[in-house]
Amino acid sequence: MGERLLKPSTLPASLWDLASGVLILPRSLADAYMAVVDRHGLRELATTRDMDDPPVGGLDQERTNKHLAQAFDGSCARAELAVLDPKNEVPRSSNAFVSCLAGNNTSMTDAPCGAGAAAFSFLATIAELRAQKVLPREPLHVHLIGAELSAPARVYAQEILTELTPSLEAQAIFVDVEWLEWDVTSELSNTDLIRKMTLAAVGKAARLVVVANFNAFLEKDRKKKDAEPQLRELFRHASGEDSMAIWIEPAMNRATEGLFPWLREKLKGAWRLFARESSSGGENDPVAVTSARFRLPLTPDKTARVGLTVMAIELRREK
Repeated sequence: MGERLLKPSTLPASLWDLASGVLILPRSLADAYMAVVDRHGLRELATTRDMDDPPVGGLDQERTNKHLAQAFDGSCARAELAVLDPKNEVPRSSNAFVSCLAGNNTSMTDAPCGAGAAAFSFLATIAELRAQKVLPREPLHVHLIGAELSAPARVYAQEILTELTPSLEAQAIFVDVEWLEWDVTSELSNTDLIRKMTLAAVGKAARLVVVANFNAFLEKDRKKKDAEPQLRELFRHASGEDSMAIWIEPAMNRATEGLFPWLREKLKGAWRLFARESSSGGENDPVAVTSARFRLPLTPDKTARVGLTVMAIELRREK
């Protein structure tokens, strides 16, 4: 497993309440999220959420609104958990994020990005760790490609990033972003994404591909067969010496018993799957699981549970 780059003992109280075991979203991200929720009058919708049945995003405005109001913060908490790993249960993913986002120039592709929960949580968490002097404040230039089929979600993502940018730049994190309509079942759409990824990676020290919260579409909607050729092509073109892919999902049966076993089988022999995670799956299982409670930004006196299943893939081709 190697040594942790971000030791749990160093986590600041602004992100992890050690006494209660509660995760706290970065203040900058929580503020950006609440500003957009209030701007669009979605706070009341957020109060009707069912924590046991979170909504799935969709293409229309209504479903996008519901997902933003009721599930965005949980998606942020899941991504933050993949970076902080306070229980030392997903150390490979934590190390991958810290090493890719420590400084220098990085290209990051978030596909599907939704309203940006995963990418923004990674960046805001790194920024807060810098602000609390846990990580050094080295200049970090990120070329972010947000690939998403839903146009309303891409609009919300840009609004949230606009709110978040000043706090990122205060910690020497500078983001250039491209939003792209992406349909994982379409060869042509996927080619457009690959072209942008290839151009964005030129001259970059590291390349990071993030796939988050895709199980409903691939597993529940039975789209794995249609998506498989495009996903393999995406990973093939993203491969290289300093390339990583991190796939994160909720800790639910659709992911742990359906999506990830399928993904592990499809990727086996092509790329190195990080093994020896500290997970219930066993020493040689590249899939790891962890969970925590997180403080709800819209109702900070309440918490909710977030579960994380993660697979880290080193995109260096096996010999």
